[in-house]
Amino acid sequence: MTTNAVQLGPRDYPDYVAALRATAPDLARDVEAFTGVGQVLDWMQRMGLDLKTIDFVSQDEFEYDFLLELEPGGRWLAFGVT
Repeated sequence: MTTNAVQLGPRDYPDYVAALRATAPDLARDVEAFTGVGQVLDWMQRMGLDLKTIDFVSQDEFEYDFLLELEPGGRWLAFGVT
């Protein structure tokens, strides 16, 4: 009998990168070593992504989501920031 492990509790960045790798391996390879928003912004510039397509959504007083549009009207990429 084969079972799929279910992760309970909070996930860490490597867990999200692993999930992304299943559907977008090139993108996962690009973002897997990021440790801060500065690296995301540098990557966006290298990729020619418009800095006007970012958004921040506050989760609470300590955390927010950093969102960037990968394709106009299409996919978005989210980074949790504390």
